[in-house]
Amino acid sequence: MTKRGIAVGFSVSIALCFWCYFSDHVIRSGALVGDLMPTVVYGGLVAFVVAGFPLLRRRGGAGCLHGRELALVVGLFLAACGVPGRFVQCLPGSIMLPHHDTRLRPGWREERVLDYVPPQILPDISVDENRRLNGFVTGLAEGDRHIALGDVPWAAWARPLLFWGPLLLCFLAASVGLAAVCHRQWAHHEQLPYPISVFAHSLIEPSRAVYRSRLFWGGFLFVLLIALNNYACRWWPTVFIPVSLRFDFSAISSLFPTLVKGKGMTLFYPRLLFPVVGLAYFLGSDICFSMVVGPIIYCFVAGIFQTYGVELRPGREMALSIELFLYSGGYFGILVMLLYTGRHFYWHVLGRSFGRDTGEPVPEYAVWGMRVAMAAGVGGVLLLGVAGLNPLLAGAYLGLALMVFVVVSRIVAETGIFNIGTFVFPGVVLWGWLGETCLGPQRLVTMLVLSAVLMLGPRTAPLPLVAQAIKLLDLSGVDVGRFAKVTLVLVAVCLVVALPVTLYWQYDRGTPSYGWPRTVATYPLENTVESIHRLKAQGRFERAVEPRGLSRLMDLSPSWSHVTAFMVAATLAIGFGVGRLLFTHWPLHPVVFLFLGGYAAMHMTFSFLLGWLIKVGATKYGGARTYQRLKPLMIGLIAGAMLGRLVPVVVGTVRYLVFGELG
Repeated sequence: MTKRGIAVGFSVSIALCFWCYFSDHVIRSGALVGDLMPTVVYGGLVAFVVAGFPLLRRRGGAGCLHGRELALVVGLFLAACGVPGRFVQCLPGSIMLPHHDTRLRPGWREERVLDYVPPQILPDISVDENRRLNGFVTGLAEGDRHIALGDVPWAAWARPLLFWGPLLLCFLAASVGLAAVCHRQWAHHEQLPYPISVFAHSLIEPSRAVYRSRLFWGGFLFVLLIALNNYACRWWPTVFIPVSLRFDFSAISSLFPTLVKGKGMTLFYPRLLFPVVGLAYFLGSDICFSMVVGPIIYCFVAGIFQTYGVELRPGREMALSIELFLYSGGYFGILVMLLYTGRHFYWHVLGRSFGRDTGEPVPEYAVWGMRVAMAAGVGGVLLLGVAGLNPLLAGAYLGLALMVFVVVSRIVAETGIFNIGTFVFPGVVLWGWLGETCLGPQRLVTMLVLSAVLMLGPRTAPLPLVAQAIKLLDLSGVDVGRFAKVTLVLVAVCLVVALPVTLYWQYDRGTPSYGWPRTVATYPLENTVESIHRLKAQGRFERAVEPRGLSRLMDLSPSWSHVTAFMVAATLAIGFGVGRLLFTHWPLHPVVFLFLGGYAAMHMTFSFLLGWLIKVGATKYGGARTYQRLKPLMIGLIAGAMLGRLVPVVVGTVRYLVFGELG
């Protein structure tokens, strides 16, 4: 690790913290960190190695990054992407907009639902409400002029940031620590493929063998030209003809009424996603088969239940729904299996972290990571105690939250699937297991607000991004332990930069009035109001709001239908995992339980099928040699798609900075 590499990595990461919200929501040129294969990282890497690096080398190459230094910069940049995306962008709206929505909803005011939210997690609007609240909603800027830094009502945010800042830092520290703990087991003991990290390494490796393949350039240019053509159609629709990557088979949907009832209509509008096709080529057949048939089976089952009046798919998020408990049970089952397969290693790491010599060789970075993760966990429990959650409830909440991030990281390492479109909200899971009377409105709304901030971004979560980065550095021969320690400092710096920058832009332009983060900001209080109505109708409200300690467990009243869904999914996920261990040709992978019939899975089904068929055809008719020869083609498809995703972002930024035009 060189000082120059660290300096460049920190520089581009801090620049991302300034640029991310601006690009996503101000000029709306495209998401820089929209999934676990961030456009700004992998598109930028492709642009550098294809155009920037050769140009610098022709001019003498002095000071040009290459090899390990370039891997270090990419790794730091990738780890930093977990901060300024949804992880930070969801915070301001989720805690400020409840003040605004309460003014618009008489039912909320009647139930005084905001009184149940701990004041330290919400901004203070008791003074100068027009500027602090209305300015946040509509923006303080006039016309094209931007506000000054001093125009932001920072005093309103001093109280909540003293709570949320350390809490977010605990989550980031736990992410870095757990990524360091899991790396040796996943990368070396279990030999997980890490398809995304291997793709990046193939572009960085000193031999640059992939660039000597005509198939690479053929796939790269083919996909890039399609992307550029389709982007040009936005500006010159009468000159260019768009290449449709979406197909319409809705005409045959009437032949599958059960799928349609199960909200599987998206399956009849498949999309061709070149990165998914390329990554699927490198995956095992069980993974591809599961991603192809999983959504179909789930939507079919959901349609059968719908026929009998049982709704699996949720209406409003963060409410009790069968589907959410199926997801959470699947996550839990996968967690059980990954802990089982790595039980010896994790046990020795845990023992070493307490200073006990276990007699087994354990890397120091794993021990260090375990200590950081445990310290962050203790800090998180203490902070949630400040918000009114007792230690048992706070520990359960944090455990479920970290379960989600660890499982997502594992699936990305094993499959390379970079778009996780399903959500597990720990507050809702505990709601279903404990019941409304046991929790009470204050604890329920607190956990739902926490979920709105912390759990909205599994597809941009810090932990899987850090895990990818560590694998890339390991492949490049960089010291993993030193990298993890530098990363811990980096994410803390990025948090300090990204939070005020995001607040500035939201007060300058106003918070987005549409989209997922805006909608989800209403769910915690709306669901709490419904819970209050049920408690009052059942005569249990007074008991639910009584200030009690562990005696609340006497009012334990699980929702058995949801608990059953959790247990069924967990049992099936564990069964799939055991099947893979016992039977060589077991056809299904537990990854199916991360997606089931989610929107992202249905969009990726066709592309997984295509990549799988190409792999099967190459292997069957050309053997292992043909399979190896086609690898550069698939890498080219991914590289072309990444650069194609970056072009609109760069062009949109230039258009705004030079001409003042959006888009």
